[in-house]
Amino acid sequence: MRWSVMGLALLAWAGAGAAAPRLDTVSVQVLSGKGSDVVISVSIERPTLMDLTCSATIDTGDGFRIPIAWNLGDSRTKTARYEYKRPGTYRVRVSGTGKEACVGLKEASLTVGTPGPASATPRCPAGWTLVEDSVQGPRYACRARPPAQPLRCAKGTTYFAESGEIGCR
Repeated sequence: MRWSVMGLALLAWAGAGAAAPRLDTVSVQVLSGKGSDVVISVSIERPTLMDLTCSATIDTGDGFRIPIAWNLGDSRTKTARYEYKRPGTYRVRVSGTGKEACVGLKEASLTVGTPGPASATPRCPAGWTLVEDSVQGPRYACRARPPAQPLRCAKGTTYFAESGEIGCR
C-alpha cells in the first residue's frame, strides 16, 4: 500500500508541472477532382511525456467548425476532410478549446473551386454538340449528335435527320 500511495504522489507531482501540448502546424491540401474537397492536417508538439491530451477546433473559414482531440497513444497529426460549398479563398484557423485545450493558434490560407476563364467555350456532354452561334455570355445550346451510321430502316421507309431528330419514315 505504501508504494501505491507514493506512486500516486509521484504521478500527481509530475503532472502538476505538465503543460498542455502545443499546436505545431496546420496544412491544407486541395484534393483533385472538383477542387472543393480538402484535407486539413493539424500537428501538435508534446513537450513532456505527461502532455497526453488536448483538444482544438478547426474553423474552416466559411462558418463551419470541426472539433479534434488528441489522447494517449494518438499520433502527432490528425486530419479532417471537408468540402467547401462555394469557390473562393478561405483562411483556416486552428485553436485550442475546452478544459484540456491545446496551446496556440495556427492558420493557413487556401483557394478552392476556382472557376475557369469566363470566355472559355462551353462544353456539351458526350454525344452532344454545341449549336453554332448559340453562345451568348453564359447561355448556350447543345444538340444531340447524329449517329455515325444512319439507322437501318425497315423496307419501305427511309432514314431522316432533321432539326435534331432522327428516324425512319
